[in-house]
Amino acid sequence: MNEAEARFAERLVAEIEPVLGVGIVVDDVEISGDGPVRVHMTCLSEGRIHEIDVEAESLLAAHAELVRQAASVRLAAAFWQIVGPT
Repeated sequence: MNEAEARFAERLVAEIEPVLGVGIVVDDVEISGDGPVRVHMTCLSEGRIHEIDVEAESLLAAHAELVRQAASVRLAAAFWQIVGPT
């Protein structure tokens, strides 16, 4: 990951953490590719691992899909709190 991608990853984490909500943290972000890019984000929630994987033409194009999938992770974590083992 080059310097620009590292800065993008830092900003992305700062923007995605509020979407994820309390109790879910971003553990790792990997960015690969020059033309089409792949962004792989690993999130942790109560000992569970959630992975977000996005492929897009650019980092900017991947951003909206990453936010959408982060919201889905939040919903899945909330559902697990309701129906998961206690």
